[in-house]
Amino acid sequence: YVLKLSSLKQWYQRRVREAYEALNDQTTEETPKTKARARDSAKGPNLMAVLQEAKVKYEQQEKISAETKLTMSYLFDEKQGLSQLEALEMLSKECVLKMKNNTLEGNTLFLYIETSLELKSGDSEIIIEHLGAAVTDCLKTLKIDLPISKINQCRYEIAQQLSEMDMTTLDETAAPSDTKKTVLLATSLTSVAAFAARSVELFKKIAELSLLKSTLEVDMKTQADTIKFLNEVLCCEIDNIRDQFEQKTESKEDVDRLYLETSNAISYLQETLYFFVPILKWIVVKTSKS
Repeated sequence: YVLKLSSLKQWYQRRVREAYEALNDQTTEETPKTKARARDSAKGPNLMAVLQEAKVKYEQQEKISAETKLTMSYLFDEKQGLSQLEALEMLSKECVLKMKNNTLEGNTLFLYIETSLELKSGDSEIIIEHLGAAVTDCLKTLKIDLPISKINQCRYEIAQQLSEMDMTTLDETAAPSDTKKTVLLATSLTSVAAFAARSVELFKKIAELSLLKSTLEVDMKTQADTIKFLNEVLCCEIDNIRDQFEQKTESKEDVDRLYLETSNAISYLQETLYFFVPILKWIVVKTSKS
């Protein structure tokens, strides 16, 4: 940013004060001393120029702030997605440290975990009729007792927003076209970011609960396959959300922006698979000792 908003305000107030002092000096009764001050102040800032300069800088700051807020990195962080991803990364790193002296490196299960969680082209080409049921089935397979109320609530709120957009479209007096475009893009990206954040949070909780288990309740190959499948389900749902908003977007530029930022959201979610590799490996090591 050119200036932080607080610094910009301080700078603006100081420049205006200097300009007013210069004008006051010029309008004071002219004595030899005040004439000298007037000559000096005439070289100082012009009030209108100062105000115009401050206005331009403020508008630039506002434009930068608005553009930044319409990026997936900003919105994902705002929805607490980044903190959840970082928490999962910490769990993953802890597992890496715990496995430094393990004797199972090269184990066939290790190789299966790496291969199963590896991203491949065409991974997200699956069709799910009911999101809640698919997620619940995956958790049952993993024997993880975890509510999915946040996922369901997020999806419900997105459906409500889409419905409200339909009503707004019918109301031609609702808002100017440019305003509608801005609101639509912001709502679309915020919805995608919110769902991606809740999905990452779900994976973080699965990791936490899995690491608490002292025995291998589910075959490790099944665990790896199920985690990969769950990731694909949630990535596909992000694509579905994007498609629903795309149908209401008239601007090609906004459609391209929506595709780009949605791709970034999916990348955040797919990164959880990378963090799960050491976690599942450590579970194999830990349970083999018990």
